[in-house]
Amino acid sequence: MSNFIIIEDHNLVRQGVSKIIEEKSDFRCAGTFAGISQTKAFLADYCKSGSTYESEYEPLLCIVDINLGEEDGLSLIRFIKDNYPKIYCICYSMFKGAGIVEQAVSAGAVGYVSKNADLEVLLEAMEKAGNGTFFMEESLTSDYVIYTNLFQSLTKREKELTGLFFQNKNEEEIANQMGITPRAVDNYMTRILSKLAVSSKKELLRKFGDE
Repeated sequence: MSNFIIIEDHNLVRQGVSKIIEEKSDFRCAGTFAGISQTKAFLADYCKSGSTYESEYEPLLCIVDINLGEEDGLSLIRFIKDNYPKIYCICYSMFKGAGIVEQAVSAGAVGYVSKNADLEVLLEAMEKAGNGTFFMEESLTSDYVIYTNLFQSLTKREKELTGLFFQNKNEEEIANQMGITPRAVDNYMTRILSKLAVSSKKELLRKFGDE
């Protein structure tokens, strides 16, 4: 796989990372996008039968940030996985906590690299994805394994709430997004803390989030 796009809401990061990747590897940038709607429009054209992209650029890697302004990169990863099974996503984010990493993997990312990692780590993730191999930055692996083992004990709704919590959503935002009351959020969180063997939300963030 030799072609990629970047979905990142900060222009300097988009342009800088894409340029460095092209300078340091054989990968070719097919486009950079600030948000989800732009990306979906590009992919629809990219995958259209007879499109010039079909022969010029295929196959494709998508390097996706989690925070896209007010948009959610995880939802974009899910969309791409569901609609374009031959296009692969690598999550490239400032988030390093196991809770967020697990969400990205569950959404369908084939790789996860933090923005603190060296460029070589991102390039390795891209090479692995091109060969159909999952890749995770080594420094994130241990906490991820511990968290995913505990995470299996959560219900679907508890997993949803935990995911929003790790995205730094406050109680009111979580309640609105899940369609429940703030009191229900508190009740869910009490059960989550017990199942994940932590005593407080602060400890939960310290162990598995990005406090």
